[in-house]
Amino acid sequence: MQNNYRKIEPAPVLDKTANAICIPYANVQLFQNCTAQYEVRQITEIPTLPDGQVLPAMWGPVLMTGSIVLSGDDYNSWGADDNYLYEKVAEKLGLTLISETETGQ
Repeated sequence: MQNNYRKIEPAPVLDKTANAICIPYANVQLFQNCTAQYEVRQITEIPTLPDGQVLPAMWGPVLMTGSIVLSGDDYNSWGADDNYLYEKVAEKLGLTLISETETGQ
């Protein structure tokens, strides 16, 4: 199951520890730029139940929110890979994504 968030290295935000970035939507101006709305959150993943059922993560409050514009080379390099969008948002915020292979997502 594809998650609609990406894990980040734990980072202090306000009085909490953020561990995920969510990009609820991206407004694209074709061939020009993309404005990505982001949320930095604290999430709690639920372990797989003994019967194999996988429950969705529990979302904590939004710790930081905003938008970032990708244009020029950043926009042109995006293509169809949404992971690139997460990488660029994390980079611009000074956060470090955790590889999906490390987390098993």
